[in-house]
Amino acid sequence: MSAPEPEPSDPNQSGGSSGHDEGPPEGDDAARSAMAAAIIGAGLTLGAFGLHGTRAAYSVLVGATIAVANLLTMRAIIRALIPAPDQPENAQGGIPDGETGEPEPPKTRGRGATGWALVAGLKILVLIGGLWFLLSRQLVDPMPLVVGYGVLPLGIAASAVWSSLRSGR
Repeated sequence: MSAPEPEPSDPNQSGGSSGHDEGPPEGDDAARSAMAAAIIGAGLTLGAFGLHGTRAAYSVLVGATIAVANLLTMRAIIRALIPAPDQPENAQGGIPDGETGEPEPPKTRGRGATGWALVAGLKILVLIGGLWFLLSRQLVDPMPLVVGYGVLPLGIAASAVWSSLRSGR
């Protein structure tokens, strides 16, 4: 006996092509951007190694790694702060509570919003402090580091182009 195959109409299951391509669920754009940034970063690192040597390649790799980590961290923060589209908000203000009979305010944020807001602030401090440490100790060269960090917007752009090409089918 074999395991039953998932229903083709189930949007949460990924499998082969079912004849129509709805694209990835919302929220995967950041993961796709991070993957594109990692691939571009690997290419730039190899190019830097071939053209400018080991130190430049290391600096590009560090910059690209920081950019991909930044994208993934922002993905987690945004997912925690913004409610998922499949969680309907109650326009009437929620369900009345038992004591006062007044409706509870509608839920507009994800769980742990305050903690994730603190994580966002901490992320900025770690990013700036880490860059200061790397540059002040001359562990990386500044221009190749910037080239590596440049994969952040390149990955986002490549992901957007990929999404638009897939939706145009």
